[in-house]
Amino acid sequence: MSIALSILLLILAPGPSLAAVPLQGTVTDESGQPVVEAVVQVAGARGAATDSSGRFAFQDLPAEEYRLEITHVAYHPKSVLASPGSPLTIVLTHRSIPLEELGVIARTAGIPNERPSFSLVIPRAAFEGQSITLPEILARTTGVQVRSLGGLGAFSTISVRGSSHEQVDVRLDGISLNAAQGGGVDLSNLPTSHIGLIEIQRGAGQGSGGLGGTVHIRTRAPESSSCDLFTSWGSFDTRAMNAMVGRRSARWRGFLIVDYAASDNDFHFLDDNGTEYNPRDDEITKRRNSDLVSASLLAKSKHTLTDSRSLSVHQTLFWKHQGIPGLSNNQSSDARFDTFRSLSEVVYEDASFLGRTAATQSLYYTHTDGSFSDPLGEVGIGRQDNDDRTQSWGWRSEIRWPWSSGHLFRWSSEVARESYDPTAHIQLITPLFAARRWKLETSGGGDVSLGKVGVWSFRGQIRRLSSRLEGRNPFAFSPQAPDTLQTRTFTGIHSGIRLDLSKTLSLKGNVGRSERAPSLFELFGDRGGVVGNTRLRPERALTWDAGLRYESGAVSVEAVYFDHHYDDLIQFFQTSQATSRPHNIGQARVRGLEFTHTSAREPFTLSTNYTLQDARDRSDIPSQRGNTLPNRPRHELSARGTASLGPFTARYNYAFEDGNFLDPANRRPLSSRHIHGASIGWVVGGRLQASLEGRNLTNTQVHDVWGYPLPGRAWFISLRNAP
Repeated sequence: MSIALSILLLILAPGPSLAAVPLQGTVTDESGQPVVEAVVQVAGARGAATDSSGRFAFQDLPAEEYRLEITHVAYHPKSVLASPGSPLTIVLTHRSIPLEELGVIARTAGIPNERPSFSLVIPRAAFEGQSITLPEILARTTGVQVRSLGGLGAFSTISVRGSSHEQVDVRLDGISLNAAQGGGVDLSNLPTSHIGLIEIQRGAGQGSGGLGGTVHIRTRAPESSSCDLFTSWGSFDTRAMNAMVGRRSARWRGFLIVDYAASDNDFHFLDDNGTEYNPRDDEITKRRNSDLVSASLLAKSKHTLTDSRSLSVHQTLFWKHQGIPGLSNNQSSDARFDTFRSLSEVVYEDASFLGRTAATQSLYYTHTDGSFSDPLGEVGIGRQDNDDRTQSWGWRSEIRWPWSSGHLFRWSSEVARESYDPTAHIQLITPLFAARRWKLETSGGGDVSLGKVGVWSFRGQIRRLSSRLEGRNPFAFSPQAPDTLQTRTFTGIHSGIRLDLSKTLSLKGNVGRSERAPSLFELFGDRGGVVGNTRLRPERALTWDAGLRYESGAVSVEAVYFDHHYDDLIQFFQTSQATSRPHNIGQARVRGLEFTHTSAREPFTLSTNYTLQDARDRSDIPSQRGNTLPNRPRHELSARGTASLGPFTARYNYAFEDGNFLDPANRRPLSSRHIHGASIGWVVGGRLQASLEGRNLTNTQVHDVWGYPLPGRAWFISLRNAP
């Protein structure tokens, strides 16, 4: 206890001041709201990023006048003259960023130029006021595929450059949402009303342990006193409402967001009656048992302790009750799934820790309850009524040190414990069991400015996981019974470089290596049908990419070649008539091209994203080797155009996805799809924003994961009372 108290006092103790009169200030927008992660660059010297209150500070500059360059992806850049002394207030002006302009590359804090990595940044301004979900936003970006079970709120996962959904790390405010028991992250459980910024990093070893890539989602920051209301209604009795109320004082600011969404999801679709090669018995039918209702809450409170220190408290609650409809030709009537998630976090920030270093310390706790009921055995194997509870708590620490001449170094560490406790209310052949996992993770790296030549970036990571099965081993009777404890160490590394060939053209390249730890399900099994294997090796990825980016005024073009090698992929094999067991035998290679274009000329904007990928199975299974990986289309194209005229804004979007396969043997094909959409929005009285949107205008009948049908033509109308 005394050691912990000493550490806490050390963290809270005032850092030594390296300059009597610092150069510091706050960056805000036109309404006085703080601009987070804006890059403040001292011309010819170093830079810093604003914290969650919009503040920045330079502690050891000589007392003279400096030119500051301030940039942020969602605002027009600004240049000001400033001297050490009284704190500055710098106001940035929003720039219109429609959703089609997703080719924006993230900028590195402390370095005025772009990172070497191929990253997409989606600010809130790109989707605010639209009836759109997180899976729909991500599906429009380059190199990303989203797979859904169909309809609003349906289970949706993400793949980056042909990876599996398990190989993509999804983080919410820095906290990993990838549960230890496996299964990927359900994107439909993240309301867009909570989201302030999305960053997608493609490739291994960038920012976390994702083999295919990483998705960073940051919730909205506390704003000035304001009120924001949004409501929408559309086809299939789909309705949504959310409200945000913010308040602030001299040293405190906070807000509360509540969100509600519901839908019958009773759309019509083409049912092949289980005979996909016999079109004579096909019929149009209505989706059943696909309804849902969800509610969520996000509350944030931030107290400014000093000019450079703050303490924040965050609380997120999410609840969803939904039907599980089953396959198109075998719909269920009573299968249901309920979800409840709570995430709590306390964050302490010090923008001048030990002078020029910015430090962040946070404690978090997550609690997730899932309840699956299938009383008639319509979806799973036999009748089921199961509950499971996942809890995790941890401590995270991050330090950012802006060195001279534009260099920036980062170090972070995390200690976390996760528990998984299932309960079966219907007697099973074998009992369920609990599992525990400890995680110790540390990483370090930086961005080194090469002056006018470019930037070099590097990062290394070490994770140590200890996973344990608790309770009676349900497979103790079997000679294949897994051990009850596994401890492994995992490493990751990434390096990239950007070279400026001219003022408008840059060359970038990256190489990364990362590992994915086997999930608790793969290590210890689940129930009678799956026997775990604690001898599993981690999945490994070696990725590299290289490309050119041209940017001049309102025109930007980017072309990238990527090559991803996956080894020791985990696959399940049947060991008896009733059981299966995972083994490391799989290999895969995904390579391809990515092309992004954006341009604007008042009053029009246009963007196109194209991905060509060759995703091949390289495993030792004769029936699969050389086949296309399931749900990895060879060609994907999306195009969006916007025209603005006075208070009116019209949008058109087109998406094409090449045909692919549902199964590893490539015997269940999926047809190619062409999806058209359009919307028109207008502003009434300066604050009221209205829009009418049509999706899938040609009523194309398509299916997604495991043959689940997706909605046809749909219409939505929305209203927003902006602050």
